[in-house]
Amino acid sequence: MQIQLLIPGLLWPAATLLGPASGLALDGLATLLGRGRRQVSPFEPYDRQLARLFGLPGDSVPMATLRRLGEADAPPHDPGRHWLCADPVNLSFSREHLLLQAFPDDELEDEESAELVAALNEVFADLGRFEACTPTRWYLRLHQPSAVTLYPLDDVTGRPIKHFLPEGEDARLWQRTMNEAQIVLHNHARSRAREEAGRRPVNSVWLWGAGALEQPLRAPARQVQATDPVSIGLARAAGLPVGAPDAAAALAQDTLVVLDSQRKPAQQLDLQAWRGGLEALERDWFAPLAAAFQHGRLDTLRLTAPGDRGTLQLELSRSARWKFWRKPYAFETVLKSLAPAPMPVSDTPPPTNPAQAR
Repeated sequence: MQIQLLIPGLLWPAATLLGPASGLALDGLATLLGRGRRQVSPFEPYDRQLARLFGLPGDSVPMATLRRLGEADAPPHDPGRHWLCADPVNLSFSREHLLLQAFPDDELEDEESAELVAALNEVFADLGRFEACTPTRWYLRLHQPSAVTLYPLDDVTGRPIKHFLPEGEDARLWQRTMNEAQIVLHNHARSRAREEAGRRPVNSVWLWGAGALEQPLRAPARQVQATDPVSIGLARAAGLPVGAPDAAAALAQDTLVVLDSQRKPAQQLDLQAWRGGLEALERDWFAPLAAAFQHGRLDTLRLTAPGDRGTLQLELSRSARWKFWRKPYAFETVLKSLAPAPMPVSDTPPPTNPAQAR
């Protein structure tokens, strides 16, 4: 029995805090880390690692198509259909920069989303049709392909958007489209009502994930367990059964399990939510898998945890059951090994003469 675990956000962002997992009882994870072979590979975006498991090259991942295919109301897969993610965002000025912030899942309501999308469809019918699968996951189904490079929302959140504007042959079209969408959404009654109520308005959309899925996918396992729409879309495109994450079911046959509950807490530096999620992973996954391994019900476990400074990779094979001399390895030690080195402190005292300081 083989299980592949892909857990984005398992590694707390290294540059922000030392000891984020201190005090947590993570015996199952420590057992797996101690018995298995660990390595940290260079940084690679999570989405690329996920796509590569299904045989997609990292430089041409049609994220919008895959995410739309993973939604609850996904249409039949059409290899020639092109989609864009068109997620609602808030733009605000900070000093001289225009910063972008995404909306949490619970901050927008279905009725708000439906009215805003309807307003966009009145203006942009020549480009395609906007759809809202959830209040915070919107799409644009294009009438025709577009030659453009667009940056993922996660890469832009909290940063000046001037560094992430559309590029490529059709860049001007999409820059103009986003500017016009800002006007439509900013002037909408729903956005004005949110502002008057002291809530962040939906005053733009962020377009990203261009491309069509035109090649067959590789099946990385016999089944996939996931809740995020991109993983579900990949599984559906590969013709694999998809289920909710469940350790007992994963032990029944070779399974790829994508656990993304830690991703947003890590991105948003929400330490309390991250620690709570880590305890849940220990209870629901690490402890049961460690027990299954020790009782011979798990042949191979591969754990991949993409982080901001590198990717933790762990491989546990059946032969490691008998290597009793390998002791548990604390997860906190892993995190400390990924932390940035301290800045060197000079022994030379600072100059006291202002002229020397020049």
